[in-house]
Amino acid sequence: MDNLTPEQRKKNMSNIRSFGTAPEIKMIRELNRRKIYFSKNVASILGKPDIVFKRKKIAVFIDSDFWHGHKSRGTIPKTNYGYWKEKIENNRKRDRRVTNSLKKDGWIVLRFWEYDINNNFEKCVEKLIKEIDKKQ
Repeated sequence: MDNLTPEQRKKNMSNIRSFGTAPEIKMIRELNRRKIYFSKNVASILGKPDIVFKRKKIAVFIDSDFWHGHKSRGTIPKTNYGYWKEKIENNRKRDRRVTNSLKKDGWIVLRFWEYDINNNFEKCVEKLIKEIDKKQ
């Protein structure tokens, strides 16, 4: 049973951002600090990647542990379990479809978990820089 009214839940859920999240901002600031140029949230590219290097065909997604269903850190709420399980599983399927489609079109797709951005940030940045440098 949900402890919020339907109106409260709707307000709560509508305030959750799909872009401009803290891990995204952290990565964007680091790229700006290094004077590495990119585009953000490009709607014309399948999946609307968080960070895009168009000329190098690199798409970066920063995935929330909850919304993208991390195996150990993305716990499904006990209230309305069936809904959330289906919702998160559909997100995971969509992520796989997007990744596969972009790769078929010649893109390099990097996916970073929110946890890794917050706890292994340098490693994530190094991985991204390595891919950018390969394309030079």
